[in-house]
Amino acid sequence: QKETAINWIIVSASSGEATLVKYGAGFSSLMGSFSNDAMQWGLLGVLGVDDSSVKSIRSKLVQIDWFGGGVREGDKGKMLNKQRPVIQKFAGAIACNIPASSKGDITARKVAYKLFHAQGAHKPTYYDFGDEKVQTSGLSTEDDNADDEDEDEDFD
Repeated sequence: QKETAINWIIVSASSGEATLVKYGAGFSSLMGSFSNDAMQWGLLGVLGVDDSSVKSIRSKLVQIDWFGGGVREGDKGKMLNKQRPVIQKFAGAIACNIPASSKGDITARKVAYKLFHAQGAHKPTYYDFGDEKVQTSGLSTEDDNADDEDEDEDFD
């Protein structure tokens, strides 16, 4: 059996410092590891691979702000105001940030879509999540599945 390198960690910052909660490999494993009763951050390493002419591999760090469904609304504000800066200092350069409160809020295709549109001129052929690959040629706005559906609405 082939071992996959660790490409994600889940941290909390309730004590004012980043505390490792779990770690592992693969997008599916990450999504199955968040706690429904906690405020956590997932840091996921994704490889952007361009194998068109000269093979190029670029590592991207994705931050997932996890608000478990069992977390009270009042605590969510505290998380954003006090704990997020700790995580940002700990994590460093983030390619994209995705908020989520249920495992259905995030798919590998959604992450790939956000990464693809956050990149500069050099676009990868696919993104490697450790346990699955997402081809960029097939990405569409439907993969973003954004909550702000009326963002592009025209108000004449």
